[in-house]
Amino acid sequence: MKTYDGWGESRLRLDDYLQVGDLVDEEMYEHFIGAVPPACMRSSCTQMGEPYDHVNGRATYATLSRTEHGWMYMGHCHRGEIEEA
Repeated sequence: MKTYDGWGESRLRLDDYLQVGDLVDEEMYEHFIGAVPPACMRSSCTQMGEPYDHVNGRATYATLSRTEHGWMYMGHCHRGEIEEA
């Protein structure tokens, strides 16, 4: 599990610290919803509010998806989606 504290200690950019499929702790989830207003916030999907990039003319966002094991990093997905663009 990737932790918010581990990210700080790593001194890496978020996109270098998290890999698709990583489970994250509650503090990392709180960062996703607290850094800037979320682009999408559902019980099953949360996306950071600042676009990471644009693919096919649509913005992509760092995305977490709720699984039976906890919140999982899904990469950079289009708004409301959980598959990397």
